[in-house]
Amino acid sequence: MENNKNQDVIILLHEIYGLNPFINDLGEDYRKQGFDVVCPNLLQRDCFSYAEAPEAYRYFITEVGFDAYQDVVRLIVQLKKTYRQVFVMGFSVGATIAWRCSESHDCDGVIGFYGSRIRDYLDLVPVCPVLLLFAEPDSFDVLAVIRQVRNKPMVTTQLFAAAHGYMDQNSSAYDQNQAQKSRAAVQAFFKMGTI
Repeated sequence: MENNKNQDVIILLHEIYGLNPFINDLGEDYRKQGFDVVCPNLLQRDCFSYAEAPEAYRYFITEVGFDAYQDVVRLIVQLKKTYRQVFVMGFSVGATIAWRCSESHDCDGVIGFYGSRIRDYLDLVPVCPVLLLFAEPDSFDVLAVIRQVRNKPMVTTQLFAAAHGYMDQNSSAYDQNQAQKSRAAVQAFFKMGTI
């Protein structure tokens, strides 16, 4: 993806599937809105299909892991030398990695969609604004996680009546109505004085 050298950049972190059409299309949408977009390939390979979900999950856990946030923090620091503001947006495992990046003083904001493993990092204290969008139902106690993170400084949470993956128009979980509401929440987050 080419960048236009805008003042603000979004680091877009994919799900277990990798850099698939959903992530590429979303990056293009944000580019049209005036952001530069960087999409690191955390998998370092071609994307998985949705039918390969169990294999994709195993690959992510064994070959990538959530400590990949350290590479993203290094990218944040590098981009901060060029851009006015650096945001991190992630989906599922990417949201958990984004959450872990919220302790970086060079990060200007984090947006995470249905980051189910955030529950493993509840002791984290963000130093930048964070918007966490959760799906209900999901594979964990979403409300318990929301109760714990919403009391942290600079964290906003929203719960959507949709399945995990509801933002992805190529997924069987896609929910157009909830996706539109989530996009509006993200736009409000950006307008909340972060840009």
